[in-house]
Amino acid sequence: MTHPALALQAAMFSRLDTSSELTVLLGESFVFDDVPKSKSLPYIVFAESIHNDWSTGSEEGMEHFISLNIWSDQNGRKEAMTIAQAVINAFKDLPRLLNDHVLINFAHEFTEISKDQDTELFLAKVSFRAVTEPQE
Repeated sequence: MTHPALALQAAMFSRLDTSSELTVLLGESFVFDDVPKSKSLPYIVFAESIHNDWSTGSEEGMEHFISLNIWSDQNGRKEAMTIAQAVINAFKDLPRLLNDHVLINFAHEFTEISKDQDTELFLAKVSFRAVTEPQE
């Protein structure tokens, strides 16, 4: 059985990769788990993830907190914020059936936009919460 966190990430990746709104904003091949050194900005990276047991006395489950980082070299927050909203839009109809799991709940928690002091790049951190259960 696939780990629920990997099944959820695969569904999220697929939805981002096929989003026409994001393709217009970013072009082809813009979402990564590990960014190639030669990749130009802007792009989206799977960042922090936390996975907690969400089982009850009778059913298994897992709670997921997943953050995506959007990196932009444009002056100001506009590009990062626009891409962040497109990411949120891409997940509005995330499929409920995942590989060996069912998505019970998926919600946008918050978006934080800042300027990274080390790189001088703008960073939008978009965080989501999800709950999954094994598929019966």
